[in-house]
Amino acid sequence: MEQMVLLAAVGGDLLSLVSAFLMFACVLALAYWFSRFLGKRMKFANSSGNRHMKVIEQLSFRSGAFGKGTGEQLVLLKIKEETYLIGVSAAGFQLLEHLEGEFAEASPAEKAAGMPAFTDVFRKYTASLRKEKGKKDE
Repeated sequence: MEQMVLLAAVGGDLLSLVSAFLMFACVLALAYWFSRFLGKRMKFANSSGNRHMKVIEQLSFRSGAFGKGTGEQLVLLKIKEETYLIGVSAAGFQLLEHLEGEFAEASPAEKAAGMPAFTDVFRKYTASLRKEKGKKDE
């Protein structure tokens, strides 16, 4: 009699272990399927809006202690044939300037090296502002 009770207890523990393993396998399978589903949707969402609008460059700023805090950005955005400089922060975004001239997108090597092309664009923009201000003062 004690042997039957012992076998029933061991069998129940084994059944519990097998069912826990199957549940874990089901959760992993669902996570895998869901991540692939979201990946396909995000890929489609990211590629759908790039016909008329393109981010040429972006520069991030960190404020706060130890680099934490809100991340402000300057974004050079091309919409059709027009180029805009936009400021982005936690409060929202603001059009800073409508820019004239052509701006080439940085090469992957330039992007990996810290985006020097954006600094060139920013210097060109500030130089043009100084010229305009000088012309107005005259």
